[in-house]
Amino acid sequence: MILRALVVGLGQIGMGYDLKHNPDQYVMTHARAFQIHPAFELVGGIDSDDMRLSAFESEYDCPVYSDLVCALKDCNPDVVVIATPTATHLQVLVTVIRESKPRAIICEKPLTYDISEATKMVESCEAIGIRLFVNYMRRSDSAVIEVKSRIDKGIISQPVKGVCWYSKGLIHNGSHFFNLLQYWLGSVANFEIINKGRLWNDEDPEPDLKVDFKLGTVFFLSAREEDYSHYTVELISAGGRLQYAQGGSQVMWQSVIDDPSCEGYQILNPAVETISSDMNRIQIQVLDHLIKSINGEESSICTARDALITLEILDKIGKAL
Repeated sequence: MILRALVVGLGQIGMGYDLKHNPDQYVMTHARAFQIHPAFELVGGIDSDDMRLSAFESEYDCPVYSDLVCALKDCNPDVVVIATPTATHLQVLVTVIRESKPRAIICEKPLTYDISEATKMVESCEAIGIRLFVNYMRRSDSAVIEVKSRIDKGIISQPVKGVCWYSKGLIHNGSHFFNLLQYWLGSVANFEIINKGRLWNDEDPEPDLKVDFKLGTVFFLSAREEDYSHYTVELISAGGRLQYAQGGSQVMWQSVIDDPSCEGYQILNPAVETISSDMNRIQIQVLDHLIKSINGEESSICTARDALITLEILDKIGKAL
């Protein structure tokens, strides 16, 4: 059965990132992913901007709408993507579940800026049997899943100690890595603010933090997005060193070996193992895991409940600043 998909919001993650790229090499947006994934059919796009609607119609030869209610009635979607500005997520979701009943909704991160609104979104979907997911996309990448497997098997032994560099705000971009590290290292037991930092774009805090997860401690350090984007994680364990670099495009592992020149010492293996990642086509991997979840199979896609836990921790940090 092919599932019908409707994309609400045709900004960068909805459509824009892929417009100038070869679809054989890049699938970084919802629209492109639904267009080419064999389990789905892209049936429409919604936006308030006429230029975006024109670009979508031209690129995908697909109906466009400026009115959500009309789109839901015409398209009868099985899957709805909410890729509108964060402040509108609740309103869009309420309209979607009032006017239609899709099997699944993918919402861009964060769910909302307000915990009570986010909780309402999660509980509203649960009450009527709609699967709600949040596009913390790294959770679906093959390299991330492999790292999780190595942690579970003890190859990356615990406790770990790590450093995470993030930029462009704790909520907007830092939350990706909070969610990722919760997936790898378990629940957050405690956090400590090292430096309050600044507000990115006058709204999103960028503190330096020490965060204790169930399986180890990670220091979150903020970089300056206006200088360059910088998203990396380094985890050190007794078994070796993991580098999650370039936002996840490069994932490398160094195991521990005996030092060939100094008897009795151990060093990191200079032969670095690359763990295969496919961030250029990440949204295809998201849909692979979405269809698994819909079919009742094991999936690592980020559920709304998982995303809500991330948001609750970030809310506590924000209130402590």
